[in-house]
Amino acid sequence: MSGIFGVVSGKDCIRDLFLGTFYLQHRTQDYCGIAFNDNKALECYTHKGLLRQQFPKEALREMEGVMGIGSVSSERQPVSELSKSGAIILAFDGNIINYPELKDQLLREGASFSGYKSPEEVSDTALISKLVARETDFVSGIKKLAGMMKGDFAIVALTREGVYTARGWGRKPLVLGQKEGSYAVSSESNSFVNTGFEITRDVEPGEIVFLSREGIKILDRLDLKPIKYGTFEWIYTSHPASVIDRKNVAEVRMEIGRLLAEKYPVNADLVSPVPNSGRWHALGYAKASGIPYTEVFIRYDYSDRSYTPQEQTTRDEEARTKLITIKQIINGKRIILVDDSIVRGTQTLNKVERLKQLGAKEVHAMIACPPLMAACKYGKSTKKDEDCIARRMPFEQIRDKLKLESLNYATIEILEKAIGYPREILCLDCWAT
Repeated sequence: MSGIFGVVSGKDCIRDLFLGTFYLQHRTQDYCGIAFNDNKALECYTHKGLLRQQFPKEALREMEGVMGIGSVSSERQPVSELSKSGAIILAFDGNIINYPELKDQLLREGASFSGYKSPEEVSDTALISKLVARETDFVSGIKKLAGMMKGDFAIVALTREGVYTARGWGRKPLVLGQKEGSYAVSSESNSFVNTGFEITRDVEPGEIVFLSREGIKILDRLDLKPIKYGTFEWIYTSHPASVIDRKNVAEVRMEIGRLLAEKYPVNADLVSPVPNSGRWHALGYAKASGIPYTEVFIRYDYSDRSYTPQEQTTRDEEARTKLITIKQIINGKRIILVDDSIVRGTQTLNKVERLKQLGAKEVHAMIACPPLMAACKYGKSTKKDEDCIARRMPFEQIRDKLKLESLNYATIEILEKAIGYPREILCLDCWAT
């Protein structure tokens, strides 16, 4: 998973570049990088860790540029290539399902990957940048990529002329913005709120777009089918302030909560989210049900998201340490706990046990998506299908294993109503349909 951002301006844009990328930090916390053009040369810097820590104010003061791209990612990027049309620096969000085949094909054809000691180390971004750079121009490179890869993508690329961007089949969002003299593209419109950009529109699936000082120009529209929007962006991944494909994330989550309350009424004393992912769903449930909204878990502000790390042990450790309970609110209460999803069930069980140890009389769970039956082919957080508890045991056994009085999931119909798009254009591959 990644968050990618690009900006072109008639003046120095380093502040907008940094902030636009910073406001995507919730998408992942492993690596960060920015690249820019100072009218003399292309510069690129990448680091392991959080953007704000790795690019302090002192370092930013030494940078100057009129266009650039940035990324937060689970792998080191942006990456640079010297192509037939000149230098290009590229960042990528998505996943290549047929990664081994594409990598082996490039190696057989004589491609080289500098900085790597074995084929297994080659990153998705390095592979994509090599594929794109081998063609005569960016548009031809994206056409080649779309014809060869299985998976999905969103891409930003910096050249001396401007910023290119392209979107695949729709699962990875991209949105365009502008303000006086500046144009931007981002994984989420959350990047625009405090930087002064107004949403222009989404980059549509299949579009290849160029940002320059003259404005935003559509270079091509590929006929990619089937179009599938990333449903989990609205349920969990994206920031509540973001507008993803014309739908505000917070409003969608509140509507999921409302529809859960309508379908699954429960007698309880309070509705609590698993913060932060369940907060807006829980607000919708509480408002619709009339049951008071009260947070029994307080998220420690200096913790990270527990779903985005690549290793399961890291995810579990983060989940155990990031939430602090309030015993005085919990004791003797019937609690409706609202969360975005259940994958393995280990984190949910840990939370339920903590609540009951602190005196909760009942714990009921409302889950904002259907039972997860398979690992997402378009992301990397869940490694294999067998990780999903709903694949291994029936519903009643899950409820009992998690020590819940009741367990209810959102349905596909609820997601359709809340998002406002029919199931035919929503990616539902990891859920039971």
